[in-house]
Amino acid sequence: MQCANCGNHIDPAKGECGCGTPLPQPTGAEVPGQRPAQPISVPPHNVQPARGQRLFARPPGYPTFVSWLVTGAFRNRRGALGAFIAAWFNLPLAVLLGGLGILYGAIAGYLGGFTSGNVVGPDFLTEVPLLGSVLSGDLLQVGGLLGLLVGVLLGCLAGFFGGLFVPWSLVTTEPGYAAGYFVAQTIVALLLSLLYTGYGIATEGWRFRAAGYREPSRRERELLQPILVDCATRLQLDEYPKLLIDDSHSQHAVSGTRHVVISRGLLDEFDYAPEPIAAVLCHELTHWRNADPVSSLFVRGLGLPLYLIYAFGTWLRQSFRHPILALVVTLSTWPLLLTVRYFVMPMQAAGNRAAEYLADQGAIWAGHHLGLRQVLSRSRDGFDGARNGWEAAVCANHPPNELRLERAEAPGVDYPLPDRDSPARPLPVVVSSSLIP
Repeated sequence: MQCANCGNHIDPAKGECGCGTPLPQPTGAEVPGQRPAQPISVPPHNVQPARGQRLFARPPGYPTFVSWLVTGAFRNRRGALGAFIAAWFNLPLAVLLGGLGILYGAIAGYLGGFTSGNVVGPDFLTEVPLLGSVLSGDLLQVGGLLGLLVGVLLGCLAGFFGGLFVPWSLVTTEPGYAAGYFVAQTIVALLLSLLYTGYGIATEGWRFRAAGYREPSRRERELLQPILVDCATRLQLDEYPKLLIDDSHSQHAVSGTRHVVISRGLLDEFDYAPEPIAAVLCHELTHWRNADPVSSLFVRGLGLPLYLIYAFGTWLRQSFRHPILALVVTLSTWPLLLTVRYFVMPMQAAGNRAAEYLADQGAIWAGHHLGLRQVLSRSRDGFDGARNGWEAAVCANHPPNELRLERAEAPGVDYPLPDRDSPARPLPVVVSSSLIP
């Protein structure tokens, strides 16, 4: 029997490991919140799904496609609301005008305060909406530095709220028409998101193949398919997604709506050991069962204009690593980048973290507590993959692995630092002298 703390063999006669860890409870004993550990059952080679089993079906527990879609749509309500507001209520435009307002307000506020109201400079500063009225008043006649601070604040507020409401005022000034326009825009956003979610589910196989994911080889199938079947059985899943392989060297796994992907880098990192592989697959199967991939598609569809521009800009910076191009892209898209990073992603963070903790608990409940801790200790940056800049930003909002390890601690077991599964730290090399011939 293996110790969950140090990994050494435990003699059942002693009752505890040499490190002081007590003997694990025997199979069948119930631990609150954790399923008893069970050995991985490996069926014969060339295992195939049972006849009639649908690998591409939705997870069990959803009687209809609509129920699956609705569950995913409301899985992360705050994240969906953030994407909807950012994409359909002029938030990037408000950020742009707020930034310009800061610049104009700083210049005008400093000049206006320094000259006691006699602004020296271009006349266009006094023609900026809301800013001109500020410059003509007595508020900025308080000295250059204080005038600059007041100008920055007022310019930022004027530009930001102007960017939010001026486009609406250009459409209509009647409250009734404005309410109707708001309802129509909301309906369009929801329909677009539903269409995008349906498109993402229907074309997932094609998109994954375009991303470089492939069918497992005979040897990979003989090793991994039994583990996947065993994980689905432990999680009480009558059906499970199709397994694909990513040949990249990065250590990650991806759960889609109809597929689960595991990378060669992760398999190589753990030398194809069944326990950590099973923990990762249980984690991804829990995501699949909880409709988390559907939720990601729905939120992305609500913010589709932002997503397309953000993903394209990230692709440009990563594909053409030139400082001038990177500068041009950043200057062209900085309002969008700020909107996504400091509004959309924080709105999604709570839901994403809750989904990750729950997926970890799925692996623990299936009996792969030790494998999960091995993977989290070794992969300090997480093992959930990302195919573009948007998904990388989403993964950045996942909880830190140290907190996930804390949630994965077994009752009554001590977990000292450094963790035994952590990667080895390189020894520092100090050059004390050199030989000069």
